[in-house]
Amino acid sequence: MTSAPSLLRELKGLRVLVIHPQDGEARIVLDQLQRIGCIVEQRWPVPTTLPEAVDVVLLAVELSQRSNTQTLVESLSEQAPPIIAVVGYENPSMLQLVLETQPAAVIERPLRPFGLLTQLLMARAAWRARIDMLAELRKLQSRQPAVSKISMAKALLMARHRLGENDAHRRLQREAMTRRTSMEAIARQIIDADPPAEPEQPPPQPGAENSSPP
Repeated sequence: MTSAPSLLRELKGLRVLVIHPQDGEARIVLDQLQRIGCIVEQRWPVPTTLPEAVDVVLLAVELSQRSNTQTLVESLSEQAPPIIAVVGYENPSMLQLVLETQPAAVIERPLRPFGLLTQLLMARAAWRARIDMLAELRKLQSRQPAVSKISMAKALLMARHRLGENDAHRRLQREAMTRRTSMEAIARQIIDADPPAEPEQPPPQPGAENSSPP
């Protein structure tokens, strides 16, 4: 997990897209972000896709921009930058739209410089945690075929040699170390060497051998 000092250092040069009407509140936020070293771009109305090279999105959630906001959210990939939602009031329609944006943090209006740094850090930390989790998930998914082969090979060893699961696992390990290869490779050899089971033949019917066609 990234430490707080590392996240603080990241703020300098952080590319922040501010999707907000051009008004006094936006000017305050833009000035504050630039003061702490961020690279800032401002857009309005809500774009339907994000530009490239964006690290954090500050998004004003407006019901009048519902269609564009929903299209924007649908275009985001799983590694998209975190969204900080800017919300002016609460009602069922607004809350539903905020939930659809899946924000990493929420800021209430009127916008003020105080608290902005904290929300940036929280959003960035949440994004990093999600990226780390996705990387770990892909690693586990890539290992699944190997794990399945090893489990099958252990089952074959247990059946052939009447071994327990731990003994079968240790045998695979020894073979892999002796041949200087992976357990998956040894497991594949064991599976390939196992002949497929022959289909069972139905028992002959009584008198079938002596019967002859009419």
